[in-house]
Amino acid sequence: MNNLPYYQYNPFYDPTQYLMAQGRKRELRWTSNALCWTLLAALLLMTGLMVGCGYYLKALGYIGDYTNPDFGGYTPVLYYLSWGLSYLVGLALPVLLYFAIKRIALHEILPFEKAGVLKTVACVFFGSAVCLLANFPANVVVNIQNAFGFSGATPEMPLTDDSWVLVLYGIAIAIIPPIVEELLFRGMIMQSLRKYGNGFAVIASALMFGLYHGNFVQMVFAFIAGLVMGFVVIRTGSLWASILIHFINNGISVFIQMVQRYAGEDTANTVNGIVVVSLLVLGVISLIYLLIKDKHFFSVEKPDPFLKLSSKLGAAFFNPGGIALLIFAAYSSIYTITHY
Repeated sequence: MNNLPYYQYNPFYDPTQYLMAQGRKRELRWTSNALCWTLLAALLLMTGLMVGCGYYLKALGYIGDYTNPDFGGYTPVLYYLSWGLSYLVGLALPVLLYFAIKRIALHEILPFEKAGVLKTVACVFFGSAVCLLANFPANVVVNIQNAFGFSGATPEMPLTDDSWVLVLYGIAIAIIPPIVEELLFRGMIMQSLRKYGNGFAVIASALMFGLYHGNFVQMVFAFIAGLVMGFVVIRTGSLWASILIHFINNGISVFIQMVQRYAGEDTANTVNGIVVVSLLVLGVISLIYLLIKDKHFFSVEKPDPFLKLSSKLGAAFFNPGGIALLIFAAYSSIYTITHY
């Protein structure tokens, strides 16, 4: 049996290209490994800070409030203040540390170029419409889980009718995640992977975005949303587009939830219908505008001469950090369908 490397006995294979491909794959594996561990560190730090806030309050003499067990011993206001701080610091700090360790200037990997108001607005409405449509495949996953006897519910944050709690809830859902998650996924992760191809970077960062959510329903939705948000960042050169899409998506969710809570199911369904139709119309108009404005807006980049997309994805996730992220996502997803 011939034990020589493939490129040495195949007369049609360029050994220089083979070596370059292997070098790129090895570099990609190391890059993705660091990114995945940073993402897992962010998840761990966020959870640890939330627990640490409780111990800190107790050290200050705070006596836990267990009148509502959903808040874990916090008063509702303290719960959301602690959660918001933990989420903000927990996700942002590992990103900043990654930049510092890699000696990367923030402006090099967090793009905020001026793309023009009309183009940005059109991208935002187009992306928001796609996120809206992503609810349909997510609902299919819910139905599949229900068919197998599992709940399609996803974890929800507790609420009261206190005005401060409602305000902090809105901030916790619609303000903080769009900022820090976009800095993490469309900033650090996607921008770090772009040297291996824009299309690959969009897909890989969207997959990590889905895995990060830790349940099957949100994985599907977040993956599709991650694709369109990554795409508009590439096309506009600015994270503002994805931040605004993320804000609109989460903001609509909070708004409909509040309507349902205080005006009833029927009113919420009516308002939701109006929002859906309006956003889809704006999305179609935006799509037409983008196609007219730039005929190459949806053009596909040339194939990588060294590595196929499948090889890149394999290198991105079959490394210690990538495998750990997959294990986390699998465990969290199974836990969700069996406990909610």
